[in-house]
Amino acid sequence: MQTHRRHRKFNRLVASLALALTYVLMAVPTTVAAGADVYGVGGGSVNFGTQTKFAKFAFSAHTGPSGDFGSARWTLEPAFTGDDRIDVHVDVDCLNVFPAAFGAEGWISGTVDRVTPTDNSFGITEGGPQLLYIADYDQSGVLDDQFNVFFTGGPPCDALGPSSGVNVDQGNINIKLAD
Repeated sequence: MQTHRRHRKFNRLVASLALALTYVLMAVPTTVAAGADVYGVGGGSVNFGTQTKFAKFAFSAHTGPSGDFGSARWTLEPAFTGDDRIDVHVDVDCLNVFPAAFGAEGWISGTVDRVTPTDNSFGITEGGPQLLYIADYDQSGVLDDQFNVFFTGGPPCDALGPSSGVNVDQGNINIKLAD
């Protein structure tokens, strides 16, 4: 009989803790999800003349409760010369996305955290600024998604507006605007 009472007390304690834990866990996702609804993500390549995949890119930039964050990488691999090959990694610190006539556009900026080769013909250095333009037009049926890289910094990305880029030949860009 004594053992049966202990089991009932233990079961009530476990049930109470489970109920309290469920309440806490149900509250957490709404807090986390509230700040993660604006983003620009994508990857793909751009052709140049007869060369396929002349430039490749991948990025994931988000606006969260603590600000903008993410990473980006782009490479140039020209077939005609090895001197202009470059691989750039960017630590994202700014995302600015906005509606456009045929979808959505945006800007991503950050700091170069790795570049290969370190001595390159573009003058891109570790610790330097980087600015990327993105456009999500593929749902329009009128335009292709677009991407562009600016080798130097400029105004803060959140101060920039509509622009234009190079058509993405393979891949996809997705932009989610604030609700």
